[in-house]
Amino acid sequence: MEFIIARDTFLHALSRVSGFVEKKSQNNSVLSSVLLQAEGGTLRYTGTDKMLTLLGSVPATVSRPGEIAVDAGYLLNTVKSLAGDTVRCVLLDQQRLEVQCGTSNFRLVGQPASEFPVTPPLDQSRSLRIPAASLSRLLDQTLFSVASDDNRYGLNGAHFEQVSGADGSPYLRIVATDGNRLSWSQAPFSGELAIGRKSLVPRKGLAEVRRLIEGAKADVEIAFGERAAVVRLEDCTIHVRLLEADFPDYRQVLPSTFKRKAVANRVDLQEALKRVLIFAQDSSRSVKFAFTESMLTLTSRKLDAGESKEEASVDLHGEPITMGFNGRFLLDVLGVLDSTMVVLELGDTLSPCLVKSPDSGDALFVVMPVRLD
Repeated sequence: MEFIIARDTFLHALSRVSGFVEKKSQNNSVLSSVLLQAEGGTLRYTGTDKMLTLLGSVPATVSRPGEIAVDAGYLLNTVKSLAGDTVRCVLLDQQRLEVQCGTSNFRLVGQPASEFPVTPPLDQSRSLRIPAASLSRLLDQTLFSVASDDNRYGLNGAHFEQVSGADGSPYLRIVATDGNRLSWSQAPFSGELAIGRKSLVPRKGLAEVRRLIEGAKADVEIAFGERAAVVRLEDCTIHVRLLEADFPDYRQVLPSTFKRKAVANRVDLQEALKRVLIFAQDSSRSVKFAFTESMLTLTSRKLDAGESKEEASVDLHGEPITMGFNGRFLLDVLGVLDSTMVVLELGDTLSPCLVKSPDSGDALFVVMPVRLD
């Protein structure tokens, strides 16, 4: 194998694949490697940790086809350190990959490509297409609600489903919850959402998809199988193994009636909440929310440090109420909305709070209250 490739192109590909390989693999060192396959005018690269797989390709001048698996971390750091514009890679005897650029010369120990795991094919004849910008918004508005505890099976992934929009057209809805908060966001799509028995996509897979579609202009194609999903971009494909768990019936926890509705300026509330969180340092990041007809007073206290108080204008419909919330949870919601105003629908002191934009019904957030001491 021998090929020449632009350093920046090579570096971009290796940076992409770095999130898909095992960082420390004791059982199978090949999972820490990137598979390089050079043929024609293309260098294909593959990385996997068995749960996630990235397959991509970049242009290269290939004078001798071949393939090898090389430690992804060492290769990334090698290419990152190079000063020239063009990199030449040559496969030597005993599975050594020589990397040359200007006066720099590296020889990396590799492994036979035959030892690299084979990615099973997935039927992509039934798939949906959605603009990259729309998918980015869906993930931004739901990923923070996925449970970070791997032991909370059924909550450590996001649920995908098809719903009907106001005009009856098909919408893709992504739903996530960690038991203390819930988020769903939806956007129209074309094609077919064919979901198998399981449709719970793990947090890490969604985070990597979000990273790779950053700034993309074209549509993203998504297809589901019984055990895996495929996300296809213009120049790469991501295989994600689905979680074998059932997502709870989230509609049962969505509040249906409210006694109070508060409307506030989103940015003003966001900035006030950021400041008051300085002293909300307990495990629940609890902040006291005191709603009156025209004012919301936020307070937090840390016994051995101090306390903070902020005020924000609100328009409250209903009786005044004082509640406690995890301030971080509400701040996460305010950070992913782009509307000028925000609506908080409230029940009693220990009832969930529903947060939404008054301008759009394409996203909804539920935050559970916390008890105040």
